Amino acid sequence: MEAFLSYLAAKVTLGKVVGVVSFRFIYLGMLAGVLVPLERLIPFHARQRLFRRQFGIDLLHYVVGGIFIIGFVSLTYFFMPILSRWANIQPLNVQVLPVWAQLLLFEAGWTFLGYWLHRFEHVWPPLWRLHSIHESTQELDWLSAFRLHPLEPALFHILTVVPLWLLGMSLPVAVGYKIYSYVFTHVQHSNVVFPIGPLKYILPTPQFHRWHHARVVDANGRPVRSFCNFAEYPIWDVLFGTFYLPDRKPTAYGNAPNVPMDYLAQLAYPFNAHHAVLRWQNALDDRFHLSSLGARIRTAITPALDALENRLARLNLLRPASETAPLAAAQPVAVMTVQPLTAAQPMATKETT
Repeated sequence: MEAFLSYLAAKVTLGKVVGVVSFRFIYLGMLAGVLVPLERLIPFHARQRLFRRQFGIDLLHYVVGGIFIIGFVSLTYFFMPILSRWANIQPLNVQVLPVWAQLLLFEAGWTFLGYWLHRFEHVWPPLWRLHSIHESTQELDWLSAFRLHPLEPALFHILTVVPLWLLGMSLPVAVGYKIYSYVFTHVQHSNVVFPIGPLKYILPTPQFHRWHHARVVDANGRPVRSFCNFAEYPIWDVLFGTFYLPDRKPTAYGNAPNVPMDYLAQLAYPFNAHHAVLRWQNALDDRFHLSSLGARIRTAITPALDALENRLARLNLLRPASETAPLAAAQPVAVMTVQPLTAAQPMATKETT
């Protein structure tokens, strides 16, 4: 009987894992089906490739990190009712409000708390080492949104969603908003320009968020942390003095230059263990010649990827014909220039293509 129960438990657990993994790939396909064509039709940077540098690293972050956070969120939603009854905290009782009012309160509360947590990540070194994984990406698109250390979205969830729910927000509203914010994150990082005129100063757009990821250097050319556009919606940055949205475009991204461009090393980086991981990987490579195998695979598939990229580049709707010329092989993004500036003032550069 014990053996049978153990087998049944293992089967149920395996089924849940397979279900979560399957959902992640289905969701990935749905997002790609919508955002990849938009990135080709109305791109923010016309010559950025679909299969850019570090595409594989971000794909690993999406799949592996996503499975972790789904499990973590599920556990918190399981224990929150227990904690709520134990702590007996229902001071606001907002569930008497209609669902749309709860959603508005949740939106305001979550984005307000998220703004300050995000801003604090840029000034407190332990949190910056965690957050710098996300800030290290040099080419923003729909997939780069999930270059995140798994502990960072877990921390955001605990410090934003959980307190709001414990104060009386209904669980369906909390879950529904979580799904909305999850999808929205992809859109905000996508390589898309939305021609919405003055509304770009009110609504969250990729134009607004890209200045947060813009590469920033000081007067001596040393990289410093960007300090603008922390919130989902511009209103919080306007209120707290960190809003920045000029008419020009940022052209260089990635203001965490010390982060290694390796998936396992990025997981170890916040704990200062990335050097050990890289040494271990180098030892494996010396033994099994994995890097040479990877190089041969890339060489074999490069012609097919280049042909696909050049065909996709011709779909561009917003650029002159000269900017939709075939992309050069191994040219993932436009050449970018960076001008000296201060930490609190994002760079003023012109896009080069």
